Formats: sequence, C-alpha cells, structure tokens
Amino acid sequence: MNNTIDRDYCIRIRRHLHQHPEISGKEYQTAEFIRRELESFGIEYRSVAGTGTFAWLSGRPGDGSVLLRADIDALPIHENTGLSFQSQDLQAMHACGHDIHTAALLGAARCLSQMRDAFRGTVYFAFQQAEEFGHGSQYFIAEGLIQDCKRAFGFHIAPDIPVGTVAFSKGVDAASCDHFQITVHGVASHISKPHMGADALLTAVEIATRIPGLKDRMNPMDNALLGVGSIHAGHTWNIVADRAQIEGTVRATSEESRVSLVQSLETMAHQVAALHGTTVEAEFETHTHALINDEEAYEEGIEAACRVVGKDHVLAGQKLVMGFAGDDFAEYLRCVKGVYAHVGTANGTPESAVPLHSDNLTPDEEAIVIGAGLHVEYALLILSR
Repeated sequence: MNNTIDRDYCIRIRRHLHQHPEISGKEYQTAEFIRRELESFGIEYRSVAGTGTFAWLSGRPGDGSVLLRADIDALPIHENTGLSFQSQDLQAMHACGHDIHTAALLGAARCLSQMRDAFRGTVYFAFQQAEEFGHGSQYFIAEGLIQDCKRAFGFHIAPDIPVGTVAFSKGVDAASCDHFQITVHGVASHISKPHMGADALLTAVEIATRIPGLKDRMNPMDNALLGVGSIHAGHTWNIVADRAQIEGTVRATSEESRVSLVQSLETMAHQVAALHGTTVEAEFETHTHALINDEEAYEEGIEAACRVVGKDHVLAGQKLVMGFAGDDFAEYLRCVKGVYAHVGTANGTPESAVPLHSDNLTPDEEAIVIGAGLHVEYALLILSR
C-alpha cells in the first residue's frame, strides 16, 4: 500500500460527502466542497457545465499526461443503513459508491500535490457529475478537456469482491446502455365497442411480449439484453386506450450488437402497431457505449494495482466485472487509451456485499484508501517514463 495516502483524510472526506448527497445535475454543494479542497492543495481547476470540476497538477517538465476520474452524483434513494453519518437528505443517498470514488480522488490529489518532483508532465482530475444519467462525461469531452491526455484511469467499488482485492476486465468491462421509449397512438372508444377504436394498450403489451425474442435472432456469442421497466396506458377501466408508453433499456457489449438490437426493436414495434391499426413513435437515447479497456493500459493498471494491494490480490482478465451495468467512463475510453478497475468492498458483513443501488449499501471504507492508492500509482507509473 502506498503509505503516503492519508487514510484519516480519505475517510473524513467520504463521510462528509455521504452525509450530503446530491443527485445528478444538482451537485452544487458537492462541487463547491471539491473545489475548496483542491484550493487547499494548491491545485488549479475550472468548472465544467456547472457542477463538474476539471483540475490539473504539473510536476517536473514533461509531455506526459494522465486523466484520473471520479463520479460525484448520488441516487434518489432513501437511505436505510443506520450509519452515524447517514444521509441528511431523506430523498438522496450515495448508494453507488460515488462518495468513495470522490474521496479517493481527492485523497490522491492531496498526495500527488505533495509529490510534484516525483513525476514529469501533468495529472488531470475529472470530478464528473451526472454519471447516473449517463451524460456527465460528455461535458468534459465536448469542451475539449481530455483531447491531450495520453491515458485515463478510473475505478468503481465492487460489493461482490472482497475488500483488499482489485479486479480488471480484459477488453470489454461493461455494456452499453440505451434508454428507449415507445409511444403507441391508438383510437379511444367505449370498451363495449372495441371495433370503433384501436387499442394502444394491446399493442404495447404485444410489443413488450415480443421483445425477449429479438435477442434470439442474434449471434449467440454476443452478450446483449433488452428489458422493459414500465408500461403505462389508458385513462379508465371502460375506455379502449388511445395511448400507451413503454420504457426500457438495450444493453450490449459491442457496437454492432447495440445498433442491431435498436434497429430490430424499432422495426418490430412498427410491425406490431400496423397489425392493430395503431402507430408508434420510438425514441432511443444512448447513455453510454460499451466500456472497453485498452490492452496496453490494462497491463499498466494491473502493474499499478500490484503495487497497491500485492499481486495475490489482483484479479486479472475477469469477464464483464460490471456485467450489463453501464458506466460513462466508457466515453473517455473512446477518446483516450485507458483502463477501469474494480475495488472490492465486501468484508464479511451482509451490508458490505449487497448490490449497488441498495438502500443499505455499506462498503468497507478501506476501499477508499485502496482507490486513492490506485490513482496515485497509476499516475506515477505513466508519468515516470
């Protein structure tokens, strides 16, 4: 373990952030807090789309550069952990570990600010908003802030991995995430005269029923899924529904599969609507593409992790550590060579191993120190060349 990481600082910062969560796009106090900490380290920064913060720290002269990223937003969940530092907002909780990610990156920034002579080039820090909405990384990319970076590194906590362990996926790490909304337009009529109407609800139900079968037409070696989360239709019990809406997601581990599924879903929806005398509008929004680790950066990440937790505690080549979850760190990796790590948080208690987004998620705080160490060691590894 890198002994220059201030454990007490990391934990204190995490607990403050945990008590004051803010949901995507509304991370105003969180951003102010981050910026005050950066100022205390003597690190320059600028705001990005209001609540994001992009900072930079130069060491000795050199043209090397590395981007370190943490997401900062919370979820609209009522916390049920009973922690002494439980969320003070009954409508928000850091249930995905972004408080740990942010505290770790601040801990790393603090450490690196005291080691400017130990590296050549520049460390960039992205304290990114709105990861849960899948768009925060795009603000940094659109403003041209990462185009000169040579490498990118980030991590996510992993409740299904023991604390003290770090895992890496070789190649694809997480799936893409598309949100779809299909609106069905029908014709209302009294339920006793269905022939005078066009049933939007019946259309929506058939579309939803056919969705699982779309994957059967794909290459069985492709990893992909489609899921429906909600259907809303009609106004009352005795009127044929004139409108229905289906919402769900498309997930895939390759761009080819993602595009194929989106096109197949839209085509099928129009075909089913035509059978029932209804029409549909299909809207798709790509939250993030598949997260794919660069091969060279993957090896570098493993080397950095070995320095932090030891070779015996690094799980390399794990397939889809995040599974069909999405993470918009993927968008950085479409622009910069980089790697994403997964830091275990399970310590034997049930609460430390519950799935992400659970209202009683209680990760082991040692993960903060490990995450900070990973940031520092990866930066030093890249900028010591």
